[in-house]
Amino acid sequence: MKDLKKFVSKVLLLSIILNIFTTSISLAYDNIDRYSKGSILIDQLTNRTLYEKNPDKKMPLASLSKMMTFLIAIESIKEGKVKENDIIEIDQEIAKVKGSSYKLKVGEKVPLIELMNGLMIVSGNDAAIAIAKHIGGSVDDFVKIMNKKTKELGMKNTSFVNPNGLPIYSLKEPSKPPKENISTPRDISILAKYMFDNYEKEVTSITDKQVYSYPERGFCKNNTNVLLQLIPDVDGVKTGYTGNAGYCLCFSMKTHKDDKNDCDNRLIGVVLGTNHKNKRTQASMSLLEYGKQNFKTKNIAQKDELVGKKYICGIPDMEVALKTEEALYIVCNEDEEIKSEVTLKEINYPIKQGELLGVIKYYDSNGNELGKLNIVSKNNLDEISFKNKMKILLKKYGF
Repeated sequence: MKDLKKFVSKVLLLSIILNIFTTSISLAYDNIDRYSKGSILIDQLTNRTLYEKNPDKKMPLASLSKMMTFLIAIESIKEGKVKENDIIEIDQEIAKVKGSSYKLKVGEKVPLIELMNGLMIVSGNDAAIAIAKHIGGSVDDFVKIMNKKTKELGMKNTSFVNPNGLPIYSLKEPSKPPKENISTPRDISILAKYMFDNYEKEVTSITDKQVYSYPERGFCKNNTNVLLQLIPDVDGVKTGYTGNAGYCLCFSMKTHKDDKNDCDNRLIGVVLGTNHKNKRTQASMSLLEYGKQNFKTKNIAQKDELVGKKYICGIPDMEVALKTEEALYIVCNEDEEIKSEVTLKEINYPIKQGELLGVIKYYDSNGNELGKLNIVSKNNLDEISFKNKMKILLKKYGF
């Protein structure tokens, strides 16, 4: 019976792959994600939204909650509050946690880093509680840390009631809707981008594992994120499921410098509320394929690139060379017409090298800003002749 289930699962996954990769790339925007209640696709480098469907709809996020638990664990280690090799003894409160499990037992002693693996790879609800108690002192205090972090990151529509995403039902009123962790596709993408921007190595060292094995506990299990098996460049992030939340996934995929892209980048996506794990996979793969095939990462300005010259009071030997402060990359569609707009402030003597003199903004054909770049002075202009000083003075008073 078990072999039959495995065979059926493989057939379903194969059908998903064939369906996505034989679908025309010109698939209508509205049909890219047909299965989720809400989704989003962004790129890491520029944070451009490449696709969205109900991106600000508040929904239960199930075990995607563990991304925040994981982030707080990483930052607590970085800040020296805890160590990754801290040994945590498992108590009754941890061991009794239901749902997806790292199978922790009372009296076990497990290093924090192994609990972090169990949290993200096999979605251990018990591992989340163990981490929360160790870092926060109590689950309630850890949840306060989680909610504080959401405010710091600008996750405006997110609130947490626990570290693992399980719904909390009232024992007195079991028919009453449960308390749940709530978020939106956009907020979860903000969280994921922050994690990759600041802790890419720490994140992918765990989320990119297809199989997690801990021989000391006799534990071995596949990563719950099946995209890792299907797409080589996928390196995260987290699955989720509850009856109320449906099947959810936050996923990430590296894109590489090649004939199409001028640098490496990463696609980050979120799907919430699908009604089957295979539909979750199909929605996620469709978003990744759409992003990879229709968008490119382009370098449109080099660092220190000369963009023009200005003359103070129109005096020929009072030249200020204007250059870009940094390189700029944008993510754009193959067919987009990119427009630029230059704004310069009034340029007066004296001028220091590197002084901010203006900005260039780049827009898509719909007027959405794709990126901006500071314009600075390439040269000093702080020592001039008496003759030029007089010219400036005369110009100032209209002579």
